[in-house]
Amino acid sequence: MFRILGVVLLLACFALANQDFETGNYWFKNRAKNSKNDHADSLVVEKMINAYKRALKDSSVQEKAAEQLLYAYYFKGCYAVFNHEVRLKLFAESKKFGEDMHAKYPKNKTIMSLYAQNLSLWAREYGAWQAVKEGAAKKVRDLSTAAENWQFLGRAHQLLPYVPFLLSWPDKDLADKYLVMAHKQDPADINTMLFIAELRLDQKRYQEALDLIDAALKRGVRNDFVVEDKRTRWKLKDLKKKVKEEMQ
Repeated sequence: MFRILGVVLLLACFALANQDFETGNYWFKNRAKNSKNDHADSLVVEKMINAYKRALKDSSVQEKAAEQLLYAYYFKGCYAVFNHEVRLKLFAESKKFGEDMHAKYPKNKTIMSLYAQNLSLWAREYGAWQAVKEGAAKKVRDLSTAAENWQFLGRAHQLLPYVPFLLSWPDKDLADKYLVMAHKQDPADINTMLFIAELRLDQKRYQEALDLIDAALKRGVRNDFVVEDKRTRWKLKDLKKKVKEEMQ
């Protein structure tokens, strides 16, 4: 009888953990609820994060819950938290979690990509040069390459400066190559179009930049990326003004 009771309790725990995963997914799909422009509601974000954390206890959904939680950390840091100290603490937590999950699921490319993304955000808050000295930039490059995440890899080449002996691998031509590959890989991602347009501005290819910006803006806001796309559209409009000023 006690053995049967133990099995029942175990199954109940698994059911609860799976329910937690579904709850996390519900809030993930509704992460734009109560948002104001590109600012998410912190209460909604916390519900999403807490549900995924609980779901991690169930080994049958742990890998997927880890993917979702890594994105949830990114989303919270970028769209619901605007204090440097809080962001630094959050991204330090997400960096450690990403490192642990990558070690546990080394072939999971989604985990690699999101770990790289959160690592780069941690570096920005921690201090770019100190993070570079500690190997963060190389880690982001290696993770993005292994995951075949051309957007992150191209962005790393685009943003990081060439510094002999310290950071000798960033290359603007490779930034162009990888970002174009990323756009072909996922034409619906307007972030990639923004990044390429920024490159075209730097290259003084102004009309190409404007064409990309206009094409991105015509896509509107994706239903599953409402808050994220609102932020990107604001950046696209700001970039369009800069391009037009350069063309005068």
